[in-house]
Amino acid sequence: MKKEEFLKKLRKRLDILEEHEVEDILSEYEEYIDEKIENGSTEEEAVSSFGDVNELADELLKAYKVKVEKNDDPIGNFANKVIQLIDQLINDFSHKSPKEIVRFILEIIIIFCFIGLCHIPVSMLVDLGSNVFDILSSPLNRFFYTIWRFVLEFAYFILAIVVFVRIFKARYLQGMHFDCEGKKKKKVYVKEKEITLKKENTSLNEKSFITSFSELIIKICVFFLKFIAICILFGVSMYLIGMSVILVICIYLLIQGVTYFGFYLVMLSLFFLGIIFFSILFNFVLDRKSHGLQLAISLIISFTLLGVGCGVATVEVANTEFINSPPSDVNIETMQEELVMNKDTVFIGNIGDYKVDNTLENVLVEYRYYPLGNKMATNIHKVDDFVYLDWSLEKLYLRKELLNHIIADLKNKQVYNYYIEPTIVITANEENIEIIKENRHKYYNDVSNYSSCNFVRTYYVEMLKKIEGEDTTAVVLSEFQSDKLATVTLSNTLAKDLEVGSSYEFTFKTYQAYIDTDIENVFDENEVVSIKKTDKVGVEQIQEDSCSIFY
Repeated sequence: MKKEEFLKKLRKRLDILEEHEVEDILSEYEEYIDEKIENGSTEEEAVSSFGDVNELADELLKAYKVKVEKNDDPIGNFANKVIQLIDQLINDFSHKSPKEIVRFILEIIIIFCFIGLCHIPVSMLVDLGSNVFDILSSPLNRFFYTIWRFVLEFAYFILAIVVFVRIFKARYLQGMHFDCEGKKKKKVYVKEKEITLKKENTSLNEKSFITSFSELIIKICVFFLKFIAICILFGVSMYLIGMSVILVICIYLLIQGVTYFGFYLVMLSLFFLGIIFFSILFNFVLDRKSHGLQLAISLIISFTLLGVGCGVATVEVANTEFINSPPSDVNIETMQEELVMNKDTVFIGNIGDYKVDNTLENVLVEYRYYPLGNKMATNIHKVDDFVYLDWSLEKLYLRKELLNHIIADLKNKQVYNYYIEPTIVITANEENIEIIKENRHKYYNDVSNYSSCNFVRTYYVEMLKKIEGEDTTAVVLSEFQSDKLATVTLSNTLAKDLEVGSSYEFTFKTYQAYIDTDIENVFDENEVVSIKKTDKVGVEQIQEDSCSIFY
């Protein structure tokens, strides 16, 4: 048996004694064990010299005549203690001066303020969990976030009560003990004999232990640090579960012949670092000692694997072709709905294209999407003159043919961009198309209806040509990692400083959260605010496809 386990069991058996008496006994036995170890004994040998811990505890208790009365009514016992406590507090306050009462109230307020400040890290952890779980799709993100918040808030509530009780007891109830009958219980004990600790001329000495306020604050801080560590342990546990799933996927890809060894090493090292971090926090919470040498070796190995993995992964990514479109052999699936409209109808949604068919009286709404494994459905609903062109994912699953396609592409060091959001195409007669465009323009330019934001796209100018008879210039553009050329029309004022063979940052104003990646659609659906020449090259020219700041 180890020393810590021995002392823990002994403390539990001696719990009936006064706290300072227990501390004195444990201190003497701890010193004796340490002395044995210094003289060459092992920790187990030093502990075993005392014999059975239960017999030792009984021998120690026999040295004190302690009257312990049992009460089979815990509720009545608790009620009596509460009544006794209230009577004692009333009695104490009746003898206190107004100055002492004011001081007591101020100290209680300070205690509550301190406990309230300790909620700040809890709020930060709740917000952190919200950001982390937003990665997941609904309703999983709300489910995990609700559990995360409940655990943190409930744990804080319980700990706040425990901390308040401990502070109140240490500051104002020091030395007060109550029995089940509501009377003060004085522990009467008489030494029957001198208890030796197998050390010559050594006996247990009675010591008084009074916890100072500063020591109490330190204990409370450690207590809350452990609480925060427990909360972080929950997050690290979720991280390790996620990394375990990723490692299983990596093993599967490796078996299938996908040779991204650098990526596999990075994932493996991150998993090991997560385990190390979990172990450190776990030992801190349980007051266990961490083996420094073992921990250092594990960290060195993990960071070495991470460094090697990052280096190899960089080479692998450099040799990988990133294609900003789905594979040509992936067929597009469509969904169609026919709608009736009038001159005031406003179609709200991310419309990708318009087609004219003068044989149609109504409007044909077509959703084009790539079957990536999600069972898609239209979700068109009408409110007054507004038609909302929404869509939904009815079922989530992974098609085997798509998985095989992705694996085959990875073997060839190719990564395609599979679009999830469908492209909406409106087909109607020429008159209705004009009405739809005009109504949408009015709606999206009304700030009261929709917020706007600016976003930036970087394009390379391939060709310039002024259009005769018009105040416009035709500009042929291309973008990084795409062989597609697109021709757009700009006013001569915007295009006057453009030069062939240079890259420019185009700032657009939009009313949509999602921005189309097609160059022509970007210019058709959004307003060009400004154009600025840039020296950025390669991946520096890539921007996000969505707006994050609206005004």
